[in-house]
Amino acid sequence: MKPLRAQITLHATVVVFGFTGVLGKLITLSAVPLVFWRTLIGAGGLYVWMWMRRKQRPEMSRRLHVGVVGTGLLVAVHWVTFFAAIKASTVSLALAVMATVPVFVALIEPIIKRRRMDAIELLLGLVAVLGLWWMYRVDVTYGHGMLLALVSAFCAALFGTLNSVWSQSLPSLAVSRIELASACVALGLWMTFLGLWDTAVPSTADAGWLLLLGLVATSLAFALTVEVMRVLSPFTVAMAINLEPVYAIILALFIFGKEEVMPPGFYGGAAVLLATVFVDAYIKRRRKRAEA
Repeated sequence: MKPLRAQITLHATVVVFGFTGVLGKLITLSAVPLVFWRTLIGAGGLYVWMWMRRKQRPEMSRRLHVGVVGTGLLVAVHWVTFFAAIKASTVSLALAVMATVPVFVALIEPIIKRRRMDAIELLLGLVAVLGLWWMYRVDVTYGHGMLLALVSAFCAALFGTLNSVWSQSLPSLAVSRIELASACVALGLWMTFLGLWDTAVPSTADAGWLLLLGLVATSLAFALTVEVMRVLSPFTVAMAINLEPVYAIILALFIFGKEEVMPPGFYGGAAVLLATVFVDAYIKRRRKRAEA
């Protein structure tokens, strides 16, 4: 995949991700059962797709397989805390706090990939944090939701960076399938341990939303995100995904109305967060031209 096509694919995927928070609010199930069904449907969709295209399982070492499975567990924690944050606060807040992902990536990626820390990436990440502070300095009503979203953001940064490593030696569909399947199994065992199965049966309406969430916003979007990481850096991907709140906030305002209206400071801070996305893209283009 060429860089331009990767950028276009990435931003199209971000639009799809924008529906995720809205769907999480529409689905009445609690966070753990919701993510269980999402990963089950998502993994099943990828298995069927690979079977139809006669894609064989790639050979991988035991160490690599364990690493991908472990990353799937991080995906499970990320999604559970993300949807829990939405249900404890609002779609707008949870998605805006997820803008801290680039900060965590700027700190985590140099450690995992054993490279020098990029001062520009770290600076942009800190600007994103300042934008986040501006958004919520006037209203901390949803402190619990913010904390859950921060945990989700850290997990997203960690598994995103690991996926950029796995995607260099494994097909993106194979990585996505293993991660979703391992997340599903782990959540199924957790639900059995806690006795949550009685409350895990979706209603007819929930089943429809879950199918949309599992097939489009999970199988398709998750595989495409892993694929673009073959070309784009984890930080660039994380910064682009910061555009997700724009689509989600617009959708949430349209669907849920006044419940999603935030104070003026929220939107000023959101503008700062989004500006970092475009600054990062501009800097990366300048660097590539200089290298060429």
